[in-house]
Amino acid sequence: MNYALSTSASTSSRPRVLIIGMDGATFDVIRPLAGAGQLPNLARLMREGCWGPLRSTVPPLTAPAWTSFMTGVNPGRHGLFDFRYRGAGSYDLFTNNTTTNRAPMLWEVLSQHGKRSCVLNVPATYPPRPFDGALVTGLLTPADAAVFTHPAELSAELLRAFPGYTVWPAGVRHAKGREHSFLEAARWLTDMGARLFHFMQPRGDWDLQMIVFMATDQVQHAMWHYRDATHRAHPAKPPAQFRDAIDATYQQVDAAIGEVLKAADDQTTVLVMSDHGFGPWEYWFHSNAWLLSEGFLAVKSGALSRLKYAAFQLGFAPLTFYKLAMGTGMAEAVARTTHRRREWSFNLLRRLFISFDDIDWSRTVAYSVGNLGQTFINRAGREPQGIVTDAEYERVLSTITDRLRALRDPRDGQPLVQEIVLGRDVYSGECAGDGPDVTLFLRDFRILGFGTAQFTSQRLLTPAYGMTGGHRMDGILIAAGRGVRKGQDVAGSRLWDLYPTIMALLGVPIPAGLDGRVLENILTPEILAQVRFDQRPYVDYFQRSGAGYSEDEEALVAERLKGLGYV
Repeated sequence: MNYALSTSASTSSRPRVLIIGMDGATFDVIRPLAGAGQLPNLARLMREGCWGPLRSTVPPLTAPAWTSFMTGVNPGRHGLFDFRYRGAGSYDLFTNNTTTNRAPMLWEVLSQHGKRSCVLNVPATYPPRPFDGALVTGLLTPADAAVFTHPAELSAELLRAFPGYTVWPAGVRHAKGREHSFLEAARWLTDMGARLFHFMQPRGDWDLQMIVFMATDQVQHAMWHYRDATHRAHPAKPPAQFRDAIDATYQQVDAAIGEVLKAADDQTTVLVMSDHGFGPWEYWFHSNAWLLSEGFLAVKSGALSRLKYAAFQLGFAPLTFYKLAMGTGMAEAVARTTHRRREWSFNLLRRLFISFDDIDWSRTVAYSVGNLGQTFINRAGREPQGIVTDAEYERVLSTITDRLRALRDPRDGQPLVQEIVLGRDVYSGECAGDGPDVTLFLRDFRILGFGTAQFTSQRLLTPAYGMTGGHRMDGILIAAGRGVRKGQDVAGSRLWDLYPTIMALLGVPIPAGLDGRVLENILTPEILAQVRFDQRPYVDYFQRSGAGYSEDEEALVAERLKGLGYV
């Protein structure tokens, strides 16, 4: 497929940085393919520069990870810990967006130093915030958003150039029997990204350019079991198209990267990165079911709530209903309805099955929300009906973590929990107290904690349904071009380290208070000699603007995340 650019790379003496994001990319896939000559562009960058793992956030999820990259700080400072957050004064969840991000983004700070940026398809950038440059928002953009760019008039221009442009084709989701349409949508997504990059080239003289390719993440979520013969769901005879789908996706993205690289000149530094890694995912650990069984969650005493709880114990749970709906086509019929009718369907499920509506928060010690079963202590002064005081907190935390460590895998009796990460050990800053108190890493990440759907199953461990690949802590970093030392070790690099490193490459003073550090080991002495630090704190660059999601947009984004399996 040809993405030929209409403009040749500039030969300006001004330093430039080109960032290419591959969401969810892992060297476990890249290394063998590159070694076999199937990823020529990535292989060339690896030979000519340096590469290695890039550590993600806790938890390693798209929204907090990309936000930590673009702000240079940990989630405790920018405020995003998952796709969704608990609304003030309630236990209801809402979707994060740029109005809940409390830190300035890289391109916003660069703008205040006279640098212009072009940023395309980066997750968690909707609604767009103003800066000197251009932005097309990525994942978490509502499907029917009229304005999804900065400047605003660029939205109409894009839609004229690419009728039907969207972050992801509406109504397309992975489901059994729909693999072909899903893969076609993923190919379309990569093709559109490359065309969008080409479209933006003559529209500015950019100091920083960035584009994120999302197909790697989405195809790995859906297709990992076809590629991985060790996966519990691996078919005896996987169709060749599905078995090779992940490799083919990486190859298509590599070809698109080759075309994007035509915009680079000898004054350009190229960074290829991912927000997290990837690997097999086989089971769910239902964290709220465990908290309920251990007495940390309490059910209301009303007759209806007790009846729903009794039915739950007997197996009347959403996962059972979901499997039935998928088998009969009901789920697809619901997906084709309007978002208002889908919201009605989800409200109906809350009435039928036990949910947080049936929890007596005045007697609840802890609960779980999030894509890795993150656990929150129901703290007095933080949660609206919190009961655990500061004096009781350590005792409660110790009790919960001790019981988690005692859990055994029913399949072989081995410890179920690989690592327990306490929020206080990984989060710092004004938002740190909003994060989870406990995040679980379960056996080799093949088991993921699941607190997203409240009470999905009465069983503590069930085979994962819908997704067969999941996130890992180590993503990728490849650096090449101007200012990069060839063959250097990048081990120990973290997502938020790229922010000050990019500023160093562009000759911009680095603001105070960042969590990230300049990756000095990969930079040439010439670049290091020019590194400047600013006494001005990074927070002083923050300019809050715009409103968050409307009620309709919230429903649309939540539905998209449901289609991806994230909520």
